[in-house]
Amino acid sequence: MLAIHPNARTTPAVRAEIASSSEGSSVLDRRYGVSTETIRKWRQRGPTDCRDRSARPHKLPWRASDGERAIVCALRRSTGFPLDALTFVVSHFLPHLNRDAVYRILKA
Repeated sequence: MLAIHPNARTTPAVRAEIASSSEGSSVLDRRYGVSTETIRKWRQRGPTDCRDRSARPHKLPWRASDGERAIVCALRRSTGFPLDALTFVVSHFLPHLNRDAVYRILKA
């Protein structure tokens, strides 16, 4: 279960009240000290879905493909280059792999 964020202005009970209220958005946003976009969000979700959702991404955009990982590992085994030199070489033919990505590949 997700805990309520310490800086959250609303609780699940308040969110359910917002979602089921028939009052106008401007009245509710002044009462609870939140924006009208927040009022619209909780109304759209409805009174049954008032818990926080995870903010973790479903897919990591920086993940290298299997082929790219194999290239980096083979290059490291054949040359024995340190991380910075390996990153310099790899960046010429795989420019989207930065130093952090190469490090994550080697660490794995």
